Amino acid sequence: MVTQARLRENAALGLLVLGLGLAGWAGCHLVVVARENAAIADPRNLELDEDTAPELILAKAQALDLGGDYREALRLYHTLRNDPSPAFRQRVHYNMGTIYLREAAGLWNSHGVLEYARVNALVTLAKENLKEALRLKPDDQDARFNLEYAFRITPPPKEKEKANWQGTKSSVFSTLPGIPGGGP
Repeated sequence: MVTQARLRENAALGLLVLGLGLAGWAGCHLVVVARENAAIADPRNLELDEDTAPELILAKAQALDLGGDYREALRLYHTLRNDPSPAFRQRVHYNMGTIYLREAAGLWNSHGVLEYARVNALVTLAKENLKEALRLKPDDQDARFNLEYAFRITPPPKEKEKANWQGTKSSVFSTLPGIPGGGP
């Protein structure tokens, strides 16, 4: 027969084991979080794989952008475009739009109309991403400002080449159909 004291000892022992298990799990979780925070603080040496947290990928992409490697940053941002969190997706689209806009403005200021096709394509990509960022967070003033800037630097449409027509215009009556050639 089990006594009341024995039951209390077993319950206390069970709670102690459960508490130690939870403390161990929390300790492991704390180590993982500390490691991720250290990687976010200095993402330059971060090695990415398919199990990498999206926050770490975002930190790496932002570090690459600041370091001048826009293409690799855009590649990483494209992997994050379908994240389930709207706030996270908004940040990704804003960053992508800003990169495209920065590249377009640089080309437009340095080469002007000579790089019309590239500038126009980059501005279009910037507008699409900034519109999506504003759709996800309509009160984002930075995205609104950048979108307005993208509309301001949109290159004018290319002029069409003039026709090389060499006709003679002897009289206005010969070119307007339906008007008789004589006067009153």
